[in-house]
Amino acid sequence: MRWLLIAAVAVVVGSALLLRWRRPAWYWMTFGVVYAMLKVRVRYASVMDACDLTVPASRFRLWLARFFNWQIPRQRVPRLMWIRPTRTGLRLRIRMMPGQDAFDFSAAVDRLRHAFGVHQVTSREIKPGVVEIATTGYDVLRHVQMPARTEARELCIPVALCEDGSVHYRDYKEVPHSVTLGAVGSGKSVTQRRVIKELAPQHVALVGIDCKSGVELSPLARRFSALADNPDDAADLLEALVARMEATYQVIRREQRISADIPNAEITANIWGLPEALRPVPVVVTIDEIAELALFTTSAEKKRRERIVVALVRLAQL
Repeated sequence: MRWLLIAAVAVVVGSALLLRWRRPAWYWMTFGVVYAMLKVRVRYASVMDACDLTVPASRFRLWLARFFNWQIPRQRVPRLMWIRPTRTGLRLRIRMMPGQDAFDFSAAVDRLRHAFGVHQVTSREIKPGVVEIATTGYDVLRHVQMPARTEARELCIPVALCEDGSVHYRDYKEVPHSVTLGAVGSGKSVTQRRVIKELAPQHVALVGIDCKSGVELSPLARRFSALADNPDDAADLLEALVARMEATYQVIRREQRISADIPNAEITANIWGLPEALRPVPVVVTIDEIAELALFTTSAEKKRRERIVVALVRLAQL
């Protein structure tokens, strides 16, 4: 019976080690999350003390200890409100003690990472007096796997996975313009394809400009409403988009109908304040290699460059 128990323990330990090596996500969901929660519960107070995240006892308690010759009170530990396991790690909600701020926890994330034995730790302030510590049990960016369910909505799409295991969303209503920068092989093209893939099922018009003969965007050409693969077509396309934006602003101006009874907050200056029947289809413009639009070698190409730059700046302003 004893040998059978030893064999069962050996199988469980071997399976855990094999999963941790080959399938970190499976290991976390089966063994890692339980072990991590127990470790946090048992070591929480000592870790907070070791990471300088405690505060001295109150003056009243110190006075009582001196008056009655009691033992000096220990450092006060911030209260752990709750622990919530996730598919990639743990989230700890902590109420700070008087005198602490969120920067104290942000500055201690590396010490917390080593103390809790996790892969990554991030900290953010939830509300005054409360911080949330997010830990990841494994490297979520080594083999990126997006959650099965995301909260995509109109013009707000899931683009990537953050280092803390959360999903990064690209919201075109909140931030209409963005530039993706990075070295060769850093994932700019992958990000661009991901954006197009997530926007494809939505009721939006996709416009692409790829002056490198369309090598990046032409495989997705069936979903584009317009696609320019050379600077001449790009100049014409940008000017057409500017003309469309000016026509859209005329529609907005006609439908504002400003009067003394309309509150200032309800006066719209964009298409989202228009009635749905009059709202034009949103247009998302994707440009691969903006530098290609600014290159020139002859006077004719310089004039074309000026057309492109003026149209691009005007389009961004509108």
